[in-house]
Amino acid sequence: MNLKHHLKNLRVTKILLLTILNVVFYSVCLSQTKLLSLSELQKKKLFTSVEDALKDPENVYRLNLHNSGLINLTPEISLLKNLQSLNISNNQLTELPKGICELEKLQWLNLEGTNIVNLPPEFTNLKNLISLNLNEVISINVTDALNKIFRMPNIKELSMNSVFMMSLPAQINKLKNLETLRLERCGLAEITKEIGSLKNLKNLDLSFNELTEIPPSIGKLNKLQELYVGGNRLTILPPEIEKLNENLQVLGLATAESESGTFMGNPISKEEAIKIQEWLPNTRIIFVWN
Repeated sequence: MNLKHHLKNLRVTKILLLTILNVVFYSVCLSQTKLLSLSELQKKKLFTSVEDALKDPENVYRLNLHNSGLINLTPEISLLKNLQSLNISNNQLTELPKGICELEKLQWLNLEGTNIVNLPPEFTNLKNLISLNLNEVISINVTDALNKIFRMPNIKELSMNSVFMMSLPAQINKLKNLETLRLERCGLAEITKEIGSLKNLKNLDLSFNELTEIPPSIGKLNKLQELYVGGNRLTILPPEIEKLNENLQVLGLATAESESGTFMGNPISKEEAIKIQEWLPNTRIIFVWN
């Protein structure tokens, strides 16, 4: 009887041990695959060289190579399987290695001020990418880049300041999760009506372009909080903008030059500005007139 009882206790103990091991194993796996929030990511060690990062690849979540004099990026970057934020801005890179597209957990990618011409064909493999900065990448093949970006619906933040494009393609409507869109100094003469399809858009910067009108579909962006259109050639705004009154906090009809600080507006009359303020009584409007 005692032996039977003892064997039963051993089986229970074995089951408990296996359960604990499974929980531990699951927790380890979860910690290795978890995508971090920005606040969680900022608590992780910041690596500033590829060499140091490759010494401890499993623990590299952030890598900042800003202005490091890089001409090329080693394919070994693909070994940083947990990398979630990569800043390689202001380097002389003309291309990205294929290995960067193997970083399945990458969420934030900053390519500002590089000389990249084409994004790799495998770029769309970055399924978890939510933020892409292409500011001042004036060498980029815009059509090719946008065709790839439009196939990445998880992107929430897209910055392409000073990247020349005459118009914003209708395919922008594929970025259903987009919250921030920055297209300052792009030479834009037209904004597609499909801009109204971006139901999650909160921040839109179209400053210093060649716009003469804003499409009425702007009124469909009911989550929009900030809209900047200073430095264009607008004389009126569509009446539909009144529909943004509930959430629109700032309307920049004038935008400050980054170097001089001088505000550049639009040829909108004072009377028109007053009418816009009546449409948007809860919105702070930045405006200058001659």
